[in-house]
Amino acid sequence: MYDTIILGAGSSGCVMANRLSADPGRNVLVLEAGGAAPLASDIPSDWVTMFNTSSDWGFHTEPQAGCRGRRIFWPRGKMIGGSGALNAMIYMRGLPSDYDGWAKLGCPNWAWQDVLPVFKACEDNQRLGNDTLHGVGGPLHISDVAYVDRGERLWLEAAQAAGYPLNTDFNGPDQEGVGFFQFTIRNGERWGTGKAYLRPVLDRPNLTVKTGVTVTRILVEKGRAVGVEYLDKARLNTVYASSEVVLTSGAIGSCHLLLLSGIGPADELRQVGVDPLHDLPGVGKNLQDHINIPITFAANQEIGIGALTADDWDSSLKSWQENRTGLRTSAWVAAGGHVKSRPDVEPDLQLYGAASSHRDYARFLHSGSGITFHSTLQRPNSRGEIRLRSDDPIQAPMIDPRYFVSDPSGTDLSTMVEGVRISRRIAAQSPLAEILAGELPPSVECESDEAIGHYVRGHCTTLYHPSSTCRMGTDPMAVVDPFSMKVRGLEGLRIADASVIPKMVSSNINAPTIMIAERAAQMILS
Repeated sequence: MYDTIILGAGSSGCVMANRLSADPGRNVLVLEAGGAAPLASDIPSDWVTMFNTSSDWGFHTEPQAGCRGRRIFWPRGKMIGGSGALNAMIYMRGLPSDYDGWAKLGCPNWAWQDVLPVFKACEDNQRLGNDTLHGVGGPLHISDVAYVDRGERLWLEAAQAAGYPLNTDFNGPDQEGVGFFQFTIRNGERWGTGKAYLRPVLDRPNLTVKTGVTVTRILVEKGRAVGVEYLDKARLNTVYASSEVVLTSGAIGSCHLLLLSGIGPADELRQVGVDPLHDLPGVGKNLQDHINIPITFAANQEIGIGALTADDWDSSLKSWQENRTGLRTSAWVAAGGHVKSRPDVEPDLQLYGAASSHRDYARFLHSGSGITFHSTLQRPNSRGEIRLRSDDPIQAPMIDPRYFVSDPSGTDLSTMVEGVRISRRIAAQSPLAEILAGELPPSVECESDEAIGHYVRGHCTTLYHPSSTCRMGTDPMAVVDPFSMKVRGLEGLRIADASVIPKMVSSNINAPTIMIAERAAQMILS
């Protein structure tokens, strides 16, 4: 018997474990499917090397009709730190209007004025310090990247030449512009919540962390969550919670566990052999994601990752291991920005000038140097869903983001087409244009809007930001009460991760997820 059981030691679960176990009278158990994060997770440059390993759930979507029938790869972290131990470490909050929009969607206590103090309290910002929008002394170390490649600097100069203003703080008064992102990196090493929140408190006697276990269902009795069942080395175990069960398994895992436990759309649960315990039609619905489209230009000079030899990689690892310095301190996505696809909107595209000629985050390798330009849709209209394939808890759920087909306006696709054109305009500017040898196939052949749209459908990727499958709100399709984080209609069951986001924010979502966990912990403790 524990007071609180936390399901998942990802970005939000590590925050919850720290904050709730700070109460010495509260006995806390954390259950995590993965194990310790590998060395690659410590090294900023090596995040892509963890894809398709034991540290990655390695999900794929259902065939996407809007993406020419492709099943799109969706990596998610399966280790202490979760996807925050697998991501590119960019620290971005989103716009005030994102959170004021949440308030208008039935979450009045989640407006910008409510969340900003929490963001500031999380921060230990090395450059921006303690001002009206930033904080110091918090657990989350925020810094500029230590190593910047020449190609990234040239991209930034070209983006400014294309008319986009320099922005030195994307979490400042204005998000629009181009510059260098800030990262959750400390002294050349990844610094996600596994290190910032969980590691310092592992010796607390009232905190237990079990890794390598698979939660199979939440136990509900008389309308209250009382515990969970989990597999540990093929043995089924039961553990009980006297106070609450807190879901921190992310936009995929949290709704998956609810559905397996009979909490969700009743008719859909019956179809796969799960007895409905609590009919909650919004579970697994409203899935949102940031869609990304890359185009790559070859370089006529040696820049970026494509110029590095095996000896370079070996020597850079030695430099990192001994001093935490050198090119391994870079995530290779430091240069980027937020721009408008048209004048009448807030920034709706995030740009990256990645100093790499490789495709799909190094899953496909080019033979030489180059730069890949990424354009990412920040406010998608597309909405998808997650459903059970069967009542087998080991089987991955059906992930169907329904890219483009669920946006009858066509705005998502037309915005991404404009993103490709923006990338090309930047590539055509000095001083970058002089070192580029040309755009690589197959995008280079695409000139008309129709042809570019066809390319987008065939080559778009996720930017790894799934959200909103258990969204907060007060309407009939809402899953979580925004004032308590309780699953609506049940006692003793709360959710505190990216799945509760009512509507996608215009930024990377790791920082918002951490903020959500901090606020949820405050609600529980109060």
